[in-house]
Amino acid sequence: MKKKFLYILNPVSGRGIDRNTIFESLRDITGGSQLEVFETKGKNETDRIREKIQKGNPDEILIGGGDGTIRMVASALQNSDIPLGIIPIGSANGLAKCLGINDIDDALRAVKSGESRKLDVLKIDGELCLHLSDFGFNAGLIKKFEQEETERGMMAYFRSSLRQFQEMKPYTFGININGKKESKVEAKMLVIANGDRYGTGAIINPASKIDDGKFEIIALNPDGIDEMVEISMAMFTGTLDETENVTIYSAEKANIINYDDADFQIDGEIIDAQKEIDVICEKQKFRFLTS
Repeated sequence: MKKKFLYILNPVSGRGIDRNTIFESLRDITGGSQLEVFETKGKNETDRIREKIQKGNPDEILIGGGDGTIRMVASALQNSDIPLGIIPIGSANGLAKCLGINDIDDALRAVKSGESRKLDVLKIDGELCLHLSDFGFNAGLIKKFEQEETERGMMAYFRSSLRQFQEMKPYTFGININGKKESKVEAKMLVIANGDRYGTGAIINPASKIDDGKFEIIALNPDGIDEMVEISMAMFTGTLDETENVTIYSAEKANIINYDDADFQIDGEIIDAQKEIDVICEKQKFRFLTS
């Protein structure tokens, strides 16, 4: 019996991407199987996606977009073992990179092979997090980039980065790991990591295992430009855990207090300022195709 594939596509993802060529490649790979395209219309599409999945009953779901689109689809697919395949055409493709899917060719190979693994997810005050969340510097950068009204692309991102570097400051956090006594930590960026790297390839969590029932909290507090450069280099060499002014905690659950109202993001999406959050790891919750 032929498989039914549902290709959920974010039509605004992937500036310069030839979506028609990708679709034709997917149609060739699925070998005459049913391949239906479903386009999203915005950020709050969970109910609409859930209804489509329930009516279509696909054997596999392919997702054309970035981390935000994947998170939206997964939120609609709670408690299902349907394999998910990532077609990384978003502005942020961090989860894909964690799965060895660095480009479209990798994604097509993953669909063709059908090999998959079950991944952990995090629940942050009930919100789904598949990849990475953070307080502070990076969340502030995303917020600034989203606020650019007249220009998008790399130049706008670069200008947002410069402004964020100029405004970078330490924040105070309270961290309670696995129910133990709270520790106070100063950090310019506090990362809650299920995956190991950002979409840029920067490895924020060198010891990450995305299916071990645990997550990591990484506190980065560089003192001055030299330490900022050192930490940045360590991210691209996978040695962040050997770097000064970086502290890494491992947890199955945690409570984090955001004393200074640092900006906060989940899988690339800015979340309203959170004074306190609870984080729980749910082991091997979703099945993803891997390269």
